[in-house]
Amino acid sequence: MRALFDRRYRGFRVVNFAAAGVLLILALGVYLAKTEAGREATAIAKVERQIALEKNQIRMLQAEVAALERPDRISRLSSDYLGLVPPDAKHEASPEKLLEIAGVKTAGEVKP
Repeated sequence: MRALFDRRYRGFRVVNFAAAGVLLILALGVYLAKTEAGREATAIAKVERQIALEKNQIRMLQAEVAALERPDRISRLSSDYLGLVPPDAKHEASPEKLLEIAGVKTAGEVKP
């Protein structure tokens, strides 16, 4: 084992070459890891920006739906385009009257 540490090549010990090689490989590994982490951070930032834009779009669409669902707007559109109007009080029926309108026979009645 001692011979391995004492071997020399062009004036340098072989162990020094091996240590320099390991150091170079480690430095290259750290550089590649740092570069990949930078790419990941960029991708994460891009996705976060996209999420923020989508959330903003959702808020805008929710506001638009709220404006479209306003009762006064729906009432106006139903009267303008469909000719519908709110029912008068005289057109309301009691539950008993609904049975008569539907033609359902009650227990005490016989309908011809």
